[in-house]
Formats: sequence, C-alpha cells, structure tokens
Amino acid sequence: MADLDIQAYRHVLEHGSTSPEALALALGVSTGEAETAVANLLRDRLLAPVPGSDGLLTAVSPRTAAAELVGEEEDALRRRLAELDRTRARLTALNPLYEAAGQRRGEVGGIDVVDSRERVMTLISDAAGRCAHECLTVQPGGGRPAGHLERALPRDLALISRGVRMRTLYQHTARYSPPTQEYAAKVTAAGGEIRTLGELFGKMVIFDRETAFLPVWDNPHAGVVLREPSAVAFLCSVFNTAWSLAEPFATSYSSLTANALRTTIAKMLADGSKDEVIARKLGMSLRTCRRHISEMMEELGATSRFQAGYLLSACSPAAAPVEPPPARAATGP
Repeated sequence: MADLDIQAYRHVLEHGSTSPEALALALGVSTGEAETAVANLLRDRLLAPVPGSDGLLTAVSPRTAAAELVGEEEDALRRRLAELDRTRARLTALNPLYEAAGQRRGEVGGIDVVDSRERVMTLISDAAGRCAHECLTVQPGGGRPAGHLERALPRDLALISRGVRMRTLYQHTARYSPPTQEYAAKVTAAGGEIRTLGELFGKMVIFDRETAFLPVWDNPHAGVVLREPSAVAFLCSVFNTAWSLAEPFATSYSSLTANALRTTIAKMLADGSKDEVIARKLGMSLRTCRRHISEMMEELGATSRFQAGYLLSACSPAAAPVEPPPARAATGP
C-alpha cells in the first residue's frame, strides 16, 4: 500500500469523516493525488461513503474490509478443497480392487507405467504436495535446462519450508552450468542438500521412501510409478550409497572431482566407448569431451584413445591425484 494511501486512511480515522477535497488540503497534496488515494482505499473496502451525506467518506475496520474482500473466496476455496478431499478418498478407496486384479493377472503390484508426460508431472506434483519427510532426487546428464529449474524451484522450496529433507544428486559436470548454480544456491540457502558424482545410475525421484518415479528406457515421455515397498527401499539404499561417495555441490572442480572425471573417461575409453557416448553419460558437450581426451592422450604420450584409457586405468589407485591446471578449472568441463 502506498504511503499516501496510509496517510489518507490515518487522517480519516482521526477525523471521523472527510471528502477528497478536504483530504487533499489536510495532507498538502493535489486533488488528483487525494482522489487516487481515496479510490485505492475504496477498492480495498477501507473507506465507505457516509449514508445520507454528500461525498463524505468514513473509515472501515481492516478486519471488516478483509472479510468483505476475501471471505467469500475463502469460503469457496474451503468448499473446493473439501470436495477434492472427498474425490481423492472416493478414488483411493478403489486401490485394493486395482491391486487385487493385478495380482490375479500375475502382474507385479505397486508398479504403474504412465505413458503421458503431463500425467507423470501431475503425479509428481501431487506426491510432492503430500510429501512430509524426505525427497530424494537423482538428475544425471550435467546441468539441467533453465526452464526445468525455474518450474522446479517453487515446488522444491515449498518442500523444504515444510521441513522436508531434500537431497539431490547431480553429475560433476553440472557444477559449470549457470542455471544449475543459481538453483543450487537458492535451494541450499533454504536448507536443501546437493552433491555431485562423476557418474549416476539413472534419473529418479523418491518421496517419503514410499513412491518412486523412474523413466521408461525407450519412451522419454513416459514414466514408471513404483510403490512396492521392497523395491522402493532398495532404490533408497542405492541412493544412500551414491550419496556417501558424492561431494557437496560447488561451482568448480576440486582435485578429487577432477580426478574422478579423468578416471571415468579412462574407463570408458578402455571399454571402447565412442566420444558421443562418453559425452552423453557425463553430461558434457562433445567438444568438451574431445578436449579432455586430447589432453589426456598428450599427457600420457598415447597414440590412440584405447591406449590412453588402458594406461590411465592401469594406474595404481593409491597414486597421488593429478591436480588439474588452473586454466582447465576456470574453463569448466
């Protein structure tokens, strides 16, 4: 609310009633400014015409104004929420029938394949809204698109504000993604936890150790909703193992993360993986991937990609880590 609006409201409270002209004179402002303030106060129901008067206005209690402006909408919202609760209860009451039918058909209970991205996102939003304790997320492939992060940020901050412990795993290459850096800064400032690893086992979101969302390997628009307790518990265990090996998110590589990246590339080279496959699995551009490989071959004096991978893979695990050159750390993966 503008300062002039507050001054006008205070003046009316102190003097009982007034007109826009008298208000302008009392506040030392133009008639137009006084009329604008009066219009704002009338809109907010903080002023009302004095019955039987010629243009005089009187102050209204803020509680009364709020009841007039918000009360009807609040009542409608309460009725709508109650209706939604009844709808949810009516539909979820059929879950035992659905699961029993699946068992009779020999299907695995607690697994649904949803073939629509919109439905998957709706289910994730619903699970996030009901999440009360913990949210585990795995996001492989380097930095995420800015649009995805912008949509996820309000939901994730809302989870944290409700006391939900939120832990997220990215790959090391996400450290150099500006949108991911900005998202990570806001989430960690709110109390979320983010770590990175060289490689990740796949995309996954788990809410309250009860419901897991997984991708469908041959359909990027579909998703698997997993609720079978033993399977979800296993996925949580896999997450915790990866979490214990990961490093806190930072906007640069440490010597540990730099060597983890080199080791991962070396293993893939030794396995004969193509540059495109390595780049995709590590979440980096093809150009950056080839630069890393070229630098590694030059350092080792290797004449082939396979030879470079073999030489690096054959190094003793106890060997001292190689500190990356400053220029490489500043440039990013």
